[in-house]
Amino acid sequence: MIDKLRDKRIALLGFGVENRALARFFQARDIPFAVCDARAEEDAAVGARAWRSGADYLDDLTDFDLLFRTPGLPSLHPRVQAARAHGIEVSSQTRLFLQLCPVPVLGITGTKGKGTTTSLLHALLVTDPAHRVFSGGNIGRPPIDFLDELRGGDRVVLELSSFQLQDLDLSPHIAVVLSVTEDHLDYHANRAEYIAAKKNICRHQTGTDILIVNADCPTAQRFTAASAAAAWSYSATAPVPQGAWADGDRLWLRGQDTQAVAICPIADIPLRGRHNAENAAAAITAALACGAPHALFAEALRTFRGLPHRLERVAERDGVAYYNDSLATTVDAAIAALESCAEPVHLIAGGASKGADFSALAAAIAGRDVRTVLLIGAEAPRIEAALLAAGVQSAVHRCPDLTAAVARARAAAQPGDVVLLSPACASFDQFSGYAERGDRFKQLAAG
Repeated sequence: MIDKLRDKRIALLGFGVENRALARFFQARDIPFAVCDARAEEDAAVGARAWRSGADYLDDLTDFDLLFRTPGLPSLHPRVQAARAHGIEVSSQTRLFLQLCPVPVLGITGTKGKGTTTSLLHALLVTDPAHRVFSGGNIGRPPIDFLDELRGGDRVVLELSSFQLQDLDLSPHIAVVLSVTEDHLDYHANRAEYIAAKKNICRHQTGTDILIVNADCPTAQRFTAASAAAAWSYSATAPVPQGAWADGDRLWLRGQDTQAVAICPIADIPLRGRHNAENAAAAITAALACGAPHALFAEALRTFRGLPHRLERVAERDGVAYYNDSLATTVDAAIAALESCAEPVHLIAGGASKGADFSALAAAIAGRDVRTVLLIGAEAPRIEAALLAAGVQSAVHRCPDLTAAVARARAAAQPGDVVLLSPACASFDQFSGYAERGDRFKQLAAG
C-alpha cells in the first residue's frame, strides 16, 4: 500500500495535530504531498511539495487523487463533497492507520466518557504482561506516530470522535459504544448525521469482531443493528448476559462461562461520580473481550488516576474545594459533574457554541443545591435564558471572563462548598482549547 501512495497526488487538508503526524509519516517514506491550510506556510522543513493557503485553500481540489481530511474539517464541507463527487478519494490519518495496523484495535466512542474509559481500559490491559498496549486517537498521540513501533501481540486502544469516524470504511476489531446523546451540532448537519458518523465504529465489523454497547442507552443499543459483530454489553444499573456491570456498591463481570465474578467495591475507584462506575464497567467489558485476565483488574482500578481537566480536584482554600472539569464540553458531561457533588455547588459554565440545548442543564441545576451560577463566554445569554425558563432559584451572574467568575465564586463560597468549572461548552471563544481553560482555572483556584 505504501508503494501505491507514492504514485498518488496527495493533499493534507488542514495542518493540525493529525495531519502533522501524517506529514512526518510521509516524509520518512519519501511520499510526496501538498498541504492545503488557511494559514500561511509556517515551516519549510515540513517537506510539503506545495502549500496552498488563504481563504481559497480548498479550491481546485481536483488537482489531487487522495485527500487526507483533518478532523476539524467536516466531511460534509461542500468542497470536500465536491471532490468526492469528482471521484477523488477522501481519507484521514485514522483511516490510514487502520488500513496499515498489524495488530488488533479496540475503538471507543460516545458522547461523554471516551477519554476516561480509554485510560481505564489501558490501565486494565497493561496488567497482562504478555501484551504491550498503545493508546491514542482523540486522546494522546495520533496512532500513525506509533505504527512503526507495533509488533505481534501488541494491542491498540483508540478514542474515536465523530470527526474521526466520518470517513471510515473499516472498523476496529472490538468497538465500544458509550452513551450517545448529541454533541457538535455546530459541526454535524443534525443529530441523525452525528449518530451516523458514530456508527462507523461498528458498521464495517465482521462476525469475528465484538461490539460492546451501553445497555442503559437506547441509542447505543441500536448500534447492534448496524454491525455483524458479536454483541456484548455493560451497565451501570443491572446485570448483563456477557460483560460488566455495577450492581449496588460493587462492580461485577461475566464471561462466556456465565459465572458472575465480583471485581471490587465501586468506592475503591478513586474517581468522583457514579458515571465513572459506568466508565469502569465499559473498560472492564472491553478488557474481558480482549482476553485479558481479570485477576489484577481490582488493583488497576484502585490505583487509577483520572484525566487532567476531568473532575480534577485542583485546590482547597478556606475549606472550599475547587474542581476543574474543563473537559466537560457537553451538557451531559456537565450534568454528570453536578450529580457527582453532594456538597453545595458554585458552578462556572459557558463558552463557545456547539449548538447545544441547555434546558436539561437548567433542569439539573434547578434540582440540586447550586448556590450560584457564574456564566462566561458566548453562550452565557442562552444558558441564562434556559435557567430563567426552568425557574432556577440560584444566584446567576454573567462574568466577563474566567478570572472574574472564579473571584465571584470565591466570594460566595462557604467552607464545605465546591467551586466547579464544568462549562457544558467549547472553549474557543476565549481559549485555545479546554486544556488552556482548565490550566487557567487551576492557576486562579490556587492563587
